[in-house]
Amino acid sequence: MTAQQLHLFNLEQQCLTWLLYFFAYGVVGWLWESGYVSVKKHHWTNSGFLIGPIIPIYGFSMMAVLAAIEPFEHNILILYFAGAILITIIEYVTSWGMEKLFHARWWDYSDMPLNLNGRVAIPVSLFWGIGVVFIVKVIHPFIAQIVEHLTLSYGNFVAIAMLALMTFDLGFTVANVAAFGAATKRIGEAIESKKSELRTRLEASTDKLQQELAWLEDYREHPHEREQLPRLTYVQRRLLKSFPSLKLNTTVTSPKDIVKLSDLVRRRKSKK
Repeated sequence: MTAQQLHLFNLEQQCLTWLLYFFAYGVVGWLWESGYVSVKKHHWTNSGFLIGPIIPIYGFSMMAVLAAIEPFEHNILILYFAGAILITIIEYVTSWGMEKLFHARWWDYSDMPLNLNGRVAIPVSLFWGIGVVFIVKVIHPFIAQIVEHLTLSYGNFVAIAMLALMTFDLGFTVANVAAFGAATKRIGEAIESKKSELRTRLEASTDKLQQELAWLEDYREHPHEREQLPRLTYVQRRLLKSFPSLKLNTTVTSPKDIVKLSDLVRRRKSKK
């Protein structure tokens, strides 16, 4: 093997290693995020944007952290602050980019103290710092062993297979999300119109619960109105349910109300 061939081989191995780190930490992030949301909701929830068990922002974040902090990995203080700052920047840019692309804010820290435009917040950033230290010191050595084993045993096969699956997943999800805004806008407008229509009828009612649910009951009693509404796809319904603080820019209606009506439309249509 010539010096040039050896250089190319080492470069290929480095690229393969970093790609596998991306997938590994994307899966670790998915496990953490989905586990946290599932505990809060008391049932299992896939809280990732994609269908598969991966959240790319965690993969990109840890790749950036590992590359940037390598000279300081033995200095806990620098590791903590560098990790917190780097991930906070990535989180802000990702939030802004996804909102511009898909007209929705997928997470919102507006209720937290010391937040910046609801996209990032210092309490969350401090947690990211702790997470980075824990991952680099405890989890990464284990991940590095797995990645090394996969690289030596299977070469490019695992990385190419995972990249192909994620690319398909991303394309399928984006195709569904492309129509997400228009569909949720139509459903939201229908709900607000129904609420406005019923508001005057129930002004004398002191039953708050009755006032809140009257619009949904009215849709149950008028199937012809439901049939005029768009039926959300599995991916679109999952996204509405998976992001607890999701805010849609296309409608003032809450995602919870849209889910209620969407589930009613789906159930009624499936019985036909």
